Amino acid sequence: MGVDRLSEGKKTRDDAVINLDHARVRLRSRAAEVPTSLARNLQDICELLDKGLTNQARSRLATLLTQARNQPVLLAQARCALSTALNMLGQFRDSLAAVAMYEAPEARAKLDPALSTKLRVQIALAYNYNGDHPKAIALLKATLRELPEEGPEVGSVYTALGQVYRRIAEYNIARDYSQRALESYRQTGDWRGLAEAYFGLGLADVHEGLYENSLKNLEQAAQLVGDHPATFLLGRIYINMAGACSLLKRPLDGIAYIEKGISYLERTDHKASAADGYNNLAVNLISIGQWDRGQEALERALSLATEVNENYVQTPQILDSLGELRMLRGDLAEAKSYLDRALTLASERGNKWNEGQVLRTFSRYYLATSQAADALTTAKNALELANKIGDRQAICESRLLLAEAFLECHETAECSANLQGLAELITDSPADLLVAGEAQRVSGLLEMTRSDADSAAQHFGRSVSIFDLLGDRYRAARAHYELGRAYGSGQPERAAEQLALAANTFRELGARLDLEKAETAAQALEHGGAPVKQTTSALSQLLTIRLAEAVASRALLLRELAAVIHQETNARRVVILEPAEEERQHVVVAHGCDSKEAAGLADEFASLETDGGRERFTKKRDTAIITLRPSDALPATLLVSPKEKLQLPGGLALDPLLRVVELGMDVCALRSRSQSGHRAQEANSLGGSSLMPGFIHSSPAMTRLVEEVHKIRSSDVTVLVTGESGTGKELVARAIHVLSTRRDKVFVPFNCTAVPKELTEGYLFGYRRGAFTGAIKDSDGVIRTAAGGTLFLDEIGDLPIDVQPKLLRFLQEGEIQPLGEQRPMKVDVRIIAATNTDLEEMVTQSRFREDLYYRLNIIRLRVPPLRERRSEIPTIVNYYLNHYSAKFGRRDIQMTPQAVDLLMVGDWPGNVRQLCNEVQRIVARTEDGTLITPELLSPELRLMKTVSAPGTVTPIGTAAGGASVTVPLQNTTLAEALSEVERKMIAEALRKHRGNISRAARELGLTRRGLYLKLDRYEMSASA
Repeated sequence: MGVDRLSEGKKTRDDAVINLDHARVRLRSRAAEVPTSLARNLQDICELLDKGLTNQARSRLATLLTQARNQPVLLAQARCALSTALNMLGQFRDSLAAVAMYEAPEARAKLDPALSTKLRVQIALAYNYNGDHPKAIALLKATLRELPEEGPEVGSVYTALGQVYRRIAEYNIARDYSQRALESYRQTGDWRGLAEAYFGLGLADVHEGLYENSLKNLEQAAQLVGDHPATFLLGRIYINMAGACSLLKRPLDGIAYIEKGISYLERTDHKASAADGYNNLAVNLISIGQWDRGQEALERALSLATEVNENYVQTPQILDSLGELRMLRGDLAEAKSYLDRALTLASERGNKWNEGQVLRTFSRYYLATSQAADALTTAKNALELANKIGDRQAICESRLLLAEAFLECHETAECSANLQGLAELITDSPADLLVAGEAQRVSGLLEMTRSDADSAAQHFGRSVSIFDLLGDRYRAARAHYELGRAYGSGQPERAAEQLALAANTFRELGARLDLEKAETAAQALEHGGAPVKQTTSALSQLLTIRLAEAVASRALLLRELAAVIHQETNARRVVILEPAEEERQHVVVAHGCDSKEAAGLADEFASLETDGGRERFTKKRDTAIITLRPSDALPATLLVSPKEKLQLPGGLALDPLLRVVELGMDVCALRSRSQSGHRAQEANSLGGSSLMPGFIHSSPAMTRLVEEVHKIRSSDVTVLVTGESGTGKELVARAIHVLSTRRDKVFVPFNCTAVPKELTEGYLFGYRRGAFTGAIKDSDGVIRTAAGGTLFLDEIGDLPIDVQPKLLRFLQEGEIQPLGEQRPMKVDVRIIAATNTDLEEMVTQSRFREDLYYRLNIIRLRVPPLRERRSEIPTIVNYYLNHYSAKFGRRDIQMTPQAVDLLMVGDWPGNVRQLCNEVQRIVARTEDGTLITPELLSPELRLMKTVSAPGTVTPIGTAAGGASVTVPLQNTTLAEALSEVERKMIAEALRKHRGNISRAARELGLTRRGLYLKLDRYEMSASA
């Protein structure tokens, strides 16, 4: 028994000796095992976030975080969900704080790769919403490099990159990442990922003016959500669909989408999004004349905005809309009260866009109350703000108000100049139609001051057609009123008709002040004098111009034709039809009948199959049938009745005007086809066109680079160009500048190694006289020299570390403080930086600031070395042969295939610059008609490719890196042999370090300047 007990005791002690490896495994296993109840709780919280019930989710997360303290996996998942919730609530700093601890790799060491990736993506998104877009991009791209090319996590990174680039208005790049996310999610069938990818594509489309595409992509996103409880996402999708419809001038469709979006958003905790939805709904309702519903929507928007936060950012916009509606209804005191509040809030919060919008509404208020001087001052302030923020639509609207204010101040020349400037800004886009209609109205007012009622009538008539097309009842009624005034002196019957139309609409809308003006004008018309006769030649010219200028769209052109016939003849009814599907006829526009009657006419006309049937239709309906047959567009048919009234004043012929319309229809069709094929043509043209002379890009690698350059052509984002020495980084930078909106401004290159370190700050930021010893006069510095244009900072990796914080401040704030200046100053410059060094490695070595690296690395373009695009060498050689032949006056210079072959297989450590210098050297030394053979190539090229005979060379020593260096001993002096050793060692060092001058110089024991001098001495390629 004792032995048994002893053995038992010994066994117990042996068991007490713990196997640490097994214990660690068990501990990790237990840590990974999340209790079912907690896991289910987390899943419920995520569903609450999908439904937009963020406050409830946040409350439950607080409890879950406490329960998950000893569950690292669950804790990480809960913190990620908390960060998402805080982002949705707009609490961006707290959102970052919730997950910031997982930015360090060691904090994620015990987590599985999928969760680790999810956390890194969430951290990046938190940085993005906090405004640190460079840091977000750097984190996401670092994450992407560590993931396999395919897999579910890749899609989430692409989606996040799309969000970040949309945030900095790089919509072309954002579209690319959304497309990549789509392709990734298609492999896994992730409905949420697919929906978010299509949502991203839709947002990119709408910002690039592709409104129809945007609607298709957003509709697809909604269909992918389907029955899943993603209430918040669906609300955002439908609200953005409404925005696209608004830009397409389809207010009824927009209203339907907004109401659908609001119905989802009001089920969530996101009252701010619902408030925005109600404000947008009101704008659309007001435009179609439903002012009472618009008033209700605005009051609901204001109530929700107040619930969100008394400082809610969009409150000024809602107050502005309320003020404008009150103004239209004639409640001027209340309107001013709303506008004063809106302007105060917008100014206090520094929201320049909202401030500009309120100033424009105030300018309209001053015009309505006959305070012309105040209207002029306010319009000028609005234009100044619009120019500062670079909003083209705001600039157009401000210029328009400025023109009308100048007219009210009797400064007709200034009014005309602003209208001319506005005409240069307006495009044929549907988004510009409203401004175009208002511009026609103001142009008509200008002609009225010049006593040219005929020209004014044509302008007002165009304005009527545009606003009828847009469905904007108030603006159309105002244009009818002005048209009635223009007709007043010469055509009283038509004047009375137009004024009656205006008065009826103003009465229905409740536009009290406008109604009073229309009724007053009608009464004055009844007591007017004898009508003034209109000359036939003047009318013909005006009508021709009016129709020729209506080619913004086919629909507008046909509406203008119908309006001209209805306004200038005594026809009671004008209907225009065009072919539709299944041999039917679609009503484009109808004057003098309602939509039901017009549809009946269209169906009856479509059923006519013979000439006899058409004759019977003509007699029965007393209708003239005119067919428009453009050569390259769909036909259209005019139905005008009574037919004997189809006569223009003074016996003016109608046929010439119809021919103008047919040509216009061809123009519209051609533009439509051109726009649909533009993107494909642009993509196809990139590979063959050259950004700049000498920039050859026939290889796939360079074509991709060119495509990336084209994507950023419309933005001012900071770009980092990387690549080995001599690859053409400055040429890429110049190409970016030439393609950008700054192309007409200066391009200033600055090499950070070309100036002594102690003078770099002065060269960059400038200085005042006396700021330091030797500063004998003021210097602007290269940043101010480049004001308005582009500054190219080459060799940015060599920028002194003590200067880097000042450059960072400039990139962040757009301001510099020159040496000796007491105050900083704003400078508008686009920065493109370049480097051939590994900046990431320099950051780890504390030789380059991490925050500056993130700021520079927003867009990164890599220029591939020549060895990665050897297929371009013959093209480059041919280009430079022609270029330098012309420069040096040589003729008929050619190169043998054998010489080209040697160039094709060279290592080219100096890349394109080395090849360019080689061709330049050869051409400079040749005569006319020379055939370049391998013997004419540089010695180092021949030595690289020829085999030396035994005994003709003797090893001299070992080059850097251990490579054997040999020199010829026959007929060679000591100086020549030593020079050849230097040439070989330099060439080998450059080859080893791929043209990196700094590293090659360090290995050779030289300074950068010393290496440059030796390269010049031996006529070897210089670094870039």
